[in-house]
Amino acid sequence: RWPSVIEARARVERARRLAAAPDAAWALLRDVPRWGRLFPHVDSVEPYPEAGPDAFLWRMEPLGPPGAHARVVYACRYRADAASRTLTWTPVEGVGTGSFAGHCALVEGAAGGTDGTLAMDATLRIPAPRLLRGVVVPLVQAEMGRMVDAFLDRLDDALSV
Repeated sequence: RWPSVIEARARVERARRLAAAPDAAWALLRDVPRWGRLFPHVDSVEPYPEAGPDAFLWRMEPLGPPGAHARVVYACRYRADAASRTLTWTPVEGVGTGSFAGHCALVEGAAGGTDGTLAMDATLRIPAPRLLRGVVVPLVQAEMGRMVDAFLDRLDDALSV
């Protein structure tokens, strides 16, 4: 175990056109465990009733270099606004090694399909020597962007079936 913890923050914003109709995209977005499994490196997304009926606990696979793997665990509360097709999530404080907040909004595309936007703020607490902060933080930020891009590709594929 490392004697210190590095706090790495990342913000990811994306816009994506999905081939699916807005109602199909919204139905999937409302099913947090289902779309959560489309996100890379997710072990599980399960209801977390201790924090309320719309809370879920996320467990990620251990990530990082050999000998320094870290597992990210966090919980979020989700609020869905069907009228605007917007899903918002906020962190459940004090749970796990990460904190995530954000929103996703869907609108009917001008040429058919669905236009979606995603914005997410993540804070990860990673056990590592502080002298590695200058390396760890940019790596976390880049990896978060890659993971979101892979998720969006998988989401589009899941909606195309």
